Amino acid sequence: MLARWCGRHRTLVVVLWVLLAAGLLAGARVVEGDTADDVTVSGSDSAAANAQLSTADASGQERSELVLTAGRGERVDTPALRAAVADTVDAVSAVPGIGTVPAKVEPSPDGTAVRFTVTLAPGVTADKALGQEVLDAAEPARDASMAVALGGVLGQRLSALDSRTSEIIGIVAALVVLLLAFGSAVAALLPVVTALIVVVGGLAGLDMLKSAVAIPDVAPTLAAMIGLGVGVDYTLFLVNRQRRLLAAGLSPSDAVVRTARSAGTAVVFAGATVIVAISGLMLTGVGFVSWLGWSSALLVAGAVLSAVTLAPALLAVAGTRLGRGRPAAATDEDLDRSAWGGFASFTARRPVTVAVASAVLLLGLGAPALALRLGQTDAGDRGPDHQTGLHFEAVAAAWGPGENGPLTVVLTDPAQAGPASAAIEKTAGVETVSPPRPLPSGAVALRVVPTTGPSDTATDALVARLRDHVLPRFDDAHVGGGTATRIDLANRITERLPWLILAVVGVACVLLLLAFRSLLLPVKAALMNIVSVCAAYGVVTAVFQWGWGATLLGLDGPVPIDSYVPMVLFAVLFGLSMDYEVFLLTSVREHWVRTGDNLVAVRRGLAETGGVITSAALIMVCVFASFVLVDNPTIKIFGLGLASAIVVDATIVRCLLVPATMVLLGRWNWWLPRPLDRLLPHVLDHATPVAEPRSEPVVATAAERT
Repeated sequence: MLARWCGRHRTLVVVLWVLLAAGLLAGARVVEGDTADDVTVSGSDSAAANAQLSTADASGQERSELVLTAGRGERVDTPALRAAVADTVDAVSAVPGIGTVPAKVEPSPDGTAVRFTVTLAPGVTADKALGQEVLDAAEPARDASMAVALGGVLGQRLSALDSRTSEIIGIVAALVVLLLAFGSAVAALLPVVTALIVVVGGLAGLDMLKSAVAIPDVAPTLAAMIGLGVGVDYTLFLVNRQRRLLAAGLSPSDAVVRTARSAGTAVVFAGATVIVAISGLMLTGVGFVSWLGWSSALLVAGAVLSAVTLAPALLAVAGTRLGRGRPAAATDEDLDRSAWGGFASFTARRPVTVAVASAVLLLGLGAPALALRLGQTDAGDRGPDHQTGLHFEAVAAAWGPGENGPLTVVLTDPAQAGPASAAIEKTAGVETVSPPRPLPSGAVALRVVPTTGPSDTATDALVARLRDHVLPRFDDAHVGGGTATRIDLANRITERLPWLILAVVGVACVLLLLAFRSLLLPVKAALMNIVSVCAAYGVVTAVFQWGWGATLLGLDGPVPIDSYVPMVLFAVLFGLSMDYEVFLLTSVREHWVRTGDNLVAVRRGLAETGGVITSAALIMVCVFASFVLVDNPTIKIFGLGLASAIVVDATIVRCLLVPATMVLLGRWNWWLPRPLDRLLPHVLDHATPVAEPRSEPVVATAAERT
């Protein structure tokens, strides 16, 4: 009914979608918001410390830090450099929007650099333009051959992620692939148009949400990757089915309805699985990780909504023009004679060989994952092309690596500050302990600088020593700060990961049970998806942890893999892999209902969807791989991990391993106990997709049966 209405009112539907996207864009310009990478792990030791620290500065003023480093062999205490530093302080103070800048700067212990705080005036919001003005004001220091690095909130704005180039590459790649697949500009444009509307509107909606909730810095980029990929894929699946129906002689209006009833319902199930999988990240109980999932889920929901409303309208607008270009398979005989029909017959004739070879290859790809170690990236991993990376390196060189990740020990009893400071100073791995700072709550805070950087495993060990051996002798003492919080995040994820896997796999299996009325197919699908995820883990481990080919991705070498990355990859990849499983099984099930022959159903199901799955996967791989160009190690990990998993899933798993195992299982694929069969509703329409069954029963060839 919905598809028929959208087809009849096609102009209205298209205009409403365009107005919706335009309205969200306008709203994003009016409502100001920004990303925030603050992490809070509720119930953890760091959360207890940070709760008291958050009340220490109620001014709301955002701070940045400017570091001025003397040239090689020079010191900042020379008259010329002292004058340059003073002029720089005066110039920065004069920048509109900048509040108080201390006249006295802090020199480094070795005398090679100075730093001072840059505070924004009350009511001023940090942005890229203001950050650039502050950098420009440091011209006196640059004239004296001093290096300038801006950290803090202004440095972050100048180093903000920019994925526009990757998005353009993904769109262009999608158009090229679709043109080659369909040979028709109309058929190629429809998936791209719907994806663009979804991504533009969805990202604008996320921009508006930034003003109300703390959305991580990488969340919009990750959401753009996934939204663009599924937005193209879902409409591509519909376009392929519409073209087959048109080739079989149906009118455009009737074809739209039948496309929505079969392929459209499959898209809803596929999208629901993706949404459930990535929304499962909320089980961590950490807002930072939860919003990584919810941000992407919002765009996937938009893609599903467009597939059931906008896509039928555009299909109706295209009419018979959609059938131009490379002819679609109109009958079963056309499928059998196609290139994919020949490939499917090959797989069906040698199921054992194909299954064993595929399993061995997948095990080889996933083997490096056994050595996966989790850590935490820091600003130094951004490289020298960003202010955050420059600032990180300048501070580490002049004040020591620990200055980039200080710990904060909070003591509720101020009388214990002296003994605690003495005990902490004697702890291995501690560089300095600052004098106690009183907090509004009556507690005191000690700033503890480690000898190692925030991503160093030695810093993790120091936090463990403080918590387990040093601080238990003092009443209600906690370790907070960004580094300690990331350690608690890693522990929380390790604790919650099994529950995430169980929840995601369980819900996905229930959805597949409802869709395909089989007990074995959901279990097999879950196992296949997990295999794809393991292969992606193996590639990520080899490239980013071992450094194999890391320089080709714009990195200097191995980088730490943040603790939340494998969890996010699992949720996203499990959902995306289920997309292709639903597309394949929908077609196989339709042929099974028509013929009652499992072998023929598997063969023709693969012949019908193999081209769609590989084309959709190629588009998604191009989209994901293009994000490797984004100068952020975490985005690079997501891009390569997702791209490699889709390659594996769409080729080895869906086109080889899944058909082979389904041939071996035979009629057991469709086994469902009778009580459960009577209980479950009939959700997916598995009626004849194109033409009525032939007068003679369809049977497998003797060669296939052997």
